[in-house]
Amino acid sequence: MSGVSYGGMSNQSSFPPLDTRPSTLARFGFRIFIRAWRSVSLLLLASCVGIPAAAQGQASLPHKVRCPSPANPVNLHFECVGRAFDFGEETLTKDWAGLRTELSELGIKPTASYTTDLMGNPAGGQSRGFTYSGTVQISIFWDFAKLLHLAGLSFHIGGAWSTGKNLSADYIGNNFWVQSAYTAPGDGANNLTLGQIYLQQQLFDNSLIFAAGRLAPATTFATMPVLNNYLNQGINPVPGSLWTNDDTFTSYPPGVAWGAQAIYNLSPAFQVAAGVFNTNQSSALGGKGGLNFALQQGNRGVLTLVQVNYFLNHAPDDKGLPGQYSFGGFYDSNRFASLNNPSSTKSGLYSVYGMFQQMVYRAGAADSQKGLTVWGETAVAPRSSVSFMPYFVGGGLSYQGAIPRRDDDIASFGVIYGAFSRYIPRTSAETVIEANYQFTITNWLSITPDLQYVIRPSGSSAIKNALVLGAQVQIVF
Repeated sequence: MSGVSYGGMSNQSSFPPLDTRPSTLARFGFRIFIRAWRSVSLLLLASCVGIPAAAQGQASLPHKVRCPSPANPVNLHFECVGRAFDFGEETLTKDWAGLRTELSELGIKPTASYTTDLMGNPAGGQSRGFTYSGTVQISIFWDFAKLLHLAGLSFHIGGAWSTGKNLSADYIGNNFWVQSAYTAPGDGANNLTLGQIYLQQQLFDNSLIFAAGRLAPATTFATMPVLNNYLNQGINPVPGSLWTNDDTFTSYPPGVAWGAQAIYNLSPAFQVAAGVFNTNQSSALGGKGGLNFALQQGNRGVLTLVQVNYFLNHAPDDKGLPGQYSFGGFYDSNRFASLNNPSSTKSGLYSVYGMFQQMVYRAGAADSQKGLTVWGETAVAPRSSVSFMPYFVGGGLSYQGAIPRRDDDIASFGVIYGAFSRYIPRTSAETVIEANYQFTITNWLSITPDLQYVIRPSGSSAIKNALVLGAQVQIVF
């Protein structure tokens, strides 16, 4: 985010004298459009949340616990996009011979990373196998306050190149994919996809953040920082039942959707978020390389999400152990195939979820990130006639700095359980146990050996329990 204090209308009272040169006229027209966008968003959001247009909210920038690595675009929480980072320390390519410094002076922050998962199942599953999957992901954030003097307004665009194969789809046959580096199911993937593209406006002294454009709901809703310590996609970045039941509750890569969302910080401790998204499943699955811009494509209705967050001990002066507690839900008014009557469809699918992460032990001073954090999550989608996975629960723990003189390493353990609909024949539930250890070699390089055990893949007793061994390598450029 820009970090620029904004408290209502622009602090510029007028435009400079109009220059009739074409380039100047184009810039003048662009600024007129942007000011109109900002004014409309201000009025709409003020009416939606019941705040007077002249009100001043309490500034609340995300705590470092919520934004541990803004230099890495992978599963970066919506609030953390564009936040400042030390590219000399946190990236492999440093300052690009001074270019990065020049770009930052213009408000432009490019980020990039490469993530690869090398995994195999030496026992169990449909057959034994080994696969590589990898993703190069890039993001460009432009703070318009620096160059165009439009306080609080910013633009974001991203993309990814995914290659490799999917071990879960090709060899194991389970629902919760064991690799978080995206690949498409089937024989393989070599996909270049256009990602999120949106305008963002900060209002009321940065307490209100509004965005509209091509968005991925999972960057804002039902996600927590601790979940990024895991490799299984049923944990990272959101509870796996949410995307199992509804493809349009998507993360990027692979997919995005047309939509608008707002986050309002009621105080340093309380936050509410809401969003409305299109339900084009092809777009949510990365159709046409992210270039499927159609609003309607066999879909009807919208996906509506609401979430309430409570942040314990996240204010700058708080000395206690930090935690996050979130409760939310979504409703999709699209039509879905009926599981108990395949020849018919039913309208509407909804789910509610609750999740938390809480540091329970800290090693060191009040600002230390070393220590033990526990987490838990559950999601319920009661309409089993349209929900493939009506019940989901998971939990685990992560310990940073468990080994002396390895303060940035993270050891993690987690378990997730998802019960399939009673209308799906010969299925019960899938359970995944994961344990890993992230070696943080530098601020821009990590290697994470990983072990997973999949019990009843896809809820079927016909598929043997699978042991999965592998590692993830992540480089931030």
